[in-house]
Amino acid sequence: MQTVQNGTGDVRRLAEAQWAAARLADAYQGLPEGISKAMLLDRFERAAPRLGFGDGIVRLVRALVRVTQEQDWTGKTHPIAWPSNDMLGEELQRSRTVIQGLIRTAVRAGLVHMKDSGNGKRWGYRGERGQIIEAFGFDLSPLAVRWDEFADLAAARSREQDQRRHLKRKLGEVRREIRTVCADALAQDLAGFDWPRAIAEASGRLPRTPALGELEALLDRFGQLLAAVDGAWVRGRKSSESEPRGLESRAHKEPTTQPRSERATYLAHQKEVAERPARASFDREADGLEAAEARINEEVIPLSLVLEAAPEIHAHLDDPAGAEWEDLVDAVSRVAPLMGINVSALREARQTLGRNRAAIAVVTVLARWKDGEITSSAGGYLRAMCERERIGALHLLPSLYGLKERHTPRRSGRGKSAPGRMER
Repeated sequence: MQTVQNGTGDVRRLAEAQWAAARLADAYQGLPEGISKAMLLDRFERAAPRLGFGDGIVRLVRALVRVTQEQDWTGKTHPIAWPSNDMLGEELQRSRTVIQGLIRTAVRAGLVHMKDSGNGKRWGYRGERGQIIEAFGFDLSPLAVRWDEFADLAAARSREQDQRRHLKRKLGEVRREIRTVCADALAQDLAGFDWPRAIAEASGRLPRTPALGELEALLDRFGQLLAAVDGAWVRGRKSSESEPRGLESRAHKEPTTQPRSERATYLAHQKEVAERPARASFDREADGLEAAEARINEEVIPLSLVLEAAPEIHAHLDDPAGAEWEDLVDAVSRVAPLMGINVSALREARQTLGRNRAAIAVVTVLARWKDGEITSSAGGYLRAMCERERIGALHLLPSLYGLKERHTPRRSGRGKSAPGRMER
């Protein structure tokens, strides 16, 4: 054990870790220019998991930083807080013993340096301008000295979280595509693969908090399963098409993600649906689109069509060119209140239509609201779409093609295209 004189006649025994906190306090020169105490607290809280700090330490530091003032962090004086253990216990809803343990842990971790008065009490007073004249208690200057460390760790954690979200999103897309392809194969009685087993595997529960390595391994595993499922579907289709069966009237479903190459599953069916409007008149074209939608699962509406049909949503997306379904859902949550669509209407749409189809519905409402077609209640319009969905009369795909006509007029002389109509 060693001792250190704190300049007030008080002698305190410090362990090696406490000496480190004292040295950090001596190196304090204020926060970097442009950095506030709120920014410091934010970076600390985001870096805490990587440093191994639990919720108790984070809440203690938050309570101490909040009682300081911004001018305390300029370097003219040390940022010192002097709440009693009883006050901290009331703030954190913890016992006095727990508070004392948290304080010792914070000192050992180099987050605070204890500056005690001669009688061991914490107290302080400020001048007329709010500056600290004299104070004894928690010296928070080590936090300011470690700003760069906290900022780097917080940035690393943000990158890790972004990568984790990306992997989870891709994993969800692959698992959904596996289930869709297998369900279509079962509907067409395709042989040559254990489709129910693949559906069960793609529907199984994932680890609650998987590490990045686990997510990468899961994505690789399901990617291999998807390749096997796609290959089996193609072989099954070729085998069934080689047998004379007469007219085929059953549905051809598509995967929920875009094909990755010209040989990918369902490419011919997608081209047929996409090129159908160019081969018929506008009136027959709308009927054809409704018939096409009746043959295609609603979930296969490509995101690119939604963004092309309703460019009004682009202003609410960070990167329209690289947007994904999660980005569209987030944008819809922000834009709905601007049209007067309340939370209950949006929740009803998501419960009735599903998350992605509800986002498409709100986007169509936005386009018509911007065009002046909807002049009363956008929320009522959305609820009407939900009612149509409940009776099986809501068709989103024809509406998207109708909205797209506003921006891509026809080359042939057929007159102006009809405005986007409400789903029947």
